[in-house]
Amino acid sequence: MNRAIVQQLSIRPLKQEELVDAVAMCAQAMRDNPLHIKVFGQTEEKRQRRMQRFFPGMLAYVARKGCLYGAFVEQRLVGVLGVLVPGHCSPSLMDMMRLLPSMVLSNSLLGQLRLAIWLGSWAKLNPRSPHWHLGPLAVDPAWQGQGIARQLLTRAFEQAELRAPSAPLYLETDKPENVRYYKRIGFYTLDSPRILGTQSWLMLRFNSVEQR
Repeated sequence: MNRAIVQQLSIRPLKQEELVDAVAMCAQAMRDNPLHIKVFGQTEEKRQRRMQRFFPGMLAYVARKGCLYGAFVEQRLVGVLGVLVPGHCSPSLMDMMRLLPSMVLSNSLLGQLRLAIWLGSWAKLNPRSPHWHLGPLAVDPAWQGQGIARQLLTRAFEQAELRAPSAPLYLETDKPENVRYYKRIGFYTLDSPRILGTQSWLMLRFNSVEQR
């Protein structure tokens, strides 16, 4: 952790006009995730372009249903974390109608099918009990490894403890290095399904030892 960077860091909910920057950063930071390669294509440039068409709808949904936090260093956006409050992680019919354009326009017909399989598979495996749903979590590649993700997650942990401490925190990932990181900060693996031939992990973290 870079203490100098952490001291400069400010974390707050993103404003509507900042979503454009958040979309670009998420597309770049998450471009090479294994499931994104499967869904959005093998070519880096094409994949990033498709993800930049996908994320506006997704980030707008998270901002409506929960909170989309931004991490800033001297007014520059360097990290993003979405937090859905308990009871709001499953999109309603109206939410799906709003998401549909970005899902359809972001990809080829085959990509749309893969996108539906991926998101549908994760949705079916969501815990039935109330939980905080985290994601996306993205840090600008130039700023990774400096403690920014940890500060964003700490803000989520604090909000969960304050507003609904009995509800655990839940997330999905498709990167083994992320699994190791999340385990170090208190998450454990609920399941590890293969989706589109790619390994993924569903992880949970309780707010207090008493809940375990």
